[in-house]
Amino acid sequence: MDCSCCETSVQIQLRGKLIMKIERKTYKDGNLYPEVFNYLKNLPDSILFHPDHTEYHPFSIYNRSIDRIVKAFISVLSELDQISNALFDANGNPTYRLDKLPDLQKELLSAMQSHIDDCYRILKTLHPPDLRANNTLFVERWLEKAKHPTYKDFERNIKDYKNPLAIIVNKIKHNGGQLRSIMVYSRGRDIVVQDLKSGIQFPYPNARIVGYFLEGMQPDGVIGADFAVHHKGDTAISLNRDLRFHFANLYCIGRYLKKAIIRAVRHTHRIDLHPSVVVIESTSNWQELEKISKQISRLPSLFFKDEFSKATPDVVYYCSDHGSELILEFPSTRKVTWQGDATLYAEFQLDGVSSEYRVPYSRV
Repeated sequence: MDCSCCETSVQIQLRGKLIMKIERKTYKDGNLYPEVFNYLKNLPDSILFHPDHTEYHPFSIYNRSIDRIVKAFISVLSELDQISNALFDANGNPTYRLDKLPDLQKELLSAMQSHIDDCYRILKTLHPPDLRANNTLFVERWLEKAKHPTYKDFERNIKDYKNPLAIIVNKIKHNGGQLRSIMVYSRGRDIVVQDLKSGIQFPYPNARIVGYFLEGMQPDGVIGADFAVHHKGDTAISLNRDLRFHFANLYCIGRYLKKAIIRAVRHTHRIDLHPSVVVIESTSNWQELEKISKQISRLPSLFFKDEFSKATPDVVYYCSDHGSELILEFPSTRKVTWQGDATLYAEFQLDGVSSEYRVPYSRV
């Protein structure tokens, strides 16, 4: 069955800012995966070169990549749920430790960076072997050497996401960087949340904003948040924003990859892939993807205060008798702030040599 609209993806201009809106509907698309999922499944064998590169089929590459990301999201969301429902002791400290979160978040960040590498591998499978590029080269270098027709455009489209992500992941891999947990909470007190668009204010009881920061050595010799990632070493990253951010970018990357595939096939084979493709029913992890979509859509719009001004995606999930629907708007037009008394809680470990540690947001 042909699908007339496998993904609604529009860009609109609002007060000088470009907004991307992506919609996926199971009753039209067969699944909630990024749009490129269906395209990869239906690529004709005649345009593929994966055997020449001793690579998996591009759909297999993508499916394996998505599977890892889904598992990573599930783990982080499950841990966030445990933290959000933890009780407090008589001293006001949470009874549930945050020490599992850094490793789980690290896996999610690593999975997202590996996903970008997998997208490069997919582009490679669409390009014939080239004497200018040795197969032992890293895939990005290979694409560059082989003068892949759409590699540079794809790279340019995703760089605003890829580059900040790579800084964190590479510092963990190559510089001994550690992720540390942090939480702002208002046990026994209400904070006041305000919707800046409507001006409406409402109390939010027992708010918990869970996040992390990349640990590093600061210029004055104190251990704290890494200056290369966190402004002046005094900020952190809330999961309420970060999970939305990575989830939405997964779909943005899928959109750009689909465009790169269509243009690459046109350039190499003089073939125009039809904009409509066969609907692909969900694979074995479709329930997990729907669960993730639902959980992320329900995360509170409560972020660390320096994140108020940052572009944050809006993730909306619906489920009805007709099927499921996922709507992503990046950045969101909704802006929310909060104010009130809150407690800062962080978990870290001194190395036995350094005597000082600076926790984000702790400076008076």
